[in-house]
Amino acid sequence: MLVGITGNIGSGKSSLSRFLKLKGFHVFDADEIGKSVLQGEAKEQVIEAFGRRVLNRNGLIDTAKLASVVFLNPSALSLLTSILHPHIVEKIKEIKADYSREIAFVEAAVIVEYGWQSHFDSLVLVFAHRGQRLLRAAKKFGLKEALRRDSLQLSYGEKLKYADYLICNTKTLLHLKDQAELLIEEIEKC
Repeated sequence: MLVGITGNIGSGKSSLSRFLKLKGFHVFDADEIGKSVLQGEAKEQVIEAFGRRVLNRNGLIDTAKLASVVFLNPSALSLLTSILHPHIVEKIKEIKADYSREIAFVEAAVIVEYGWQSHFDSLVLVFAHRGQRLLRAAKKFGLKEALRRDSLQLSYGEKLKYADYLICNTKTLLHLKDQAELLIEEIEKC
């Protein structure tokens, strides 16, 4: 069974994922899958689309250089996602096949935004209030970048339409851990 974990920036998806890993579950991060695809299956396509200027001295794609090209240009970002996402979806399908007899999780903020929900057996939505999320995300990305990324994501109302489970991460990490325990109990019943 493959379970998707989604939620907007700073909601606590990664914290939930850490609890699930501690409980022995296989948890995959779509961002890490994307980085692997970027340097692997999609590398030549990305170089063809954006030129050798996105490479570092070692011949690998420099994600900072690539980000500076695509994040300020919606059409460039769209081109990049059109290259990367088919490969990421293939990896998700492989994970689903490899873990068909056990429960595995994939954490991805953009599951609903890109229509990937059909690749999962169920979907967990991690919720936190906007102010909480932005404070958390600002520590990692800076406030300006956190606001920009937040503006690109669907509202919780939209994502909730696709969610099978809702985790409310508005309190402490201990409370989130308790909710993770309840989530595991519910998923194991299926």
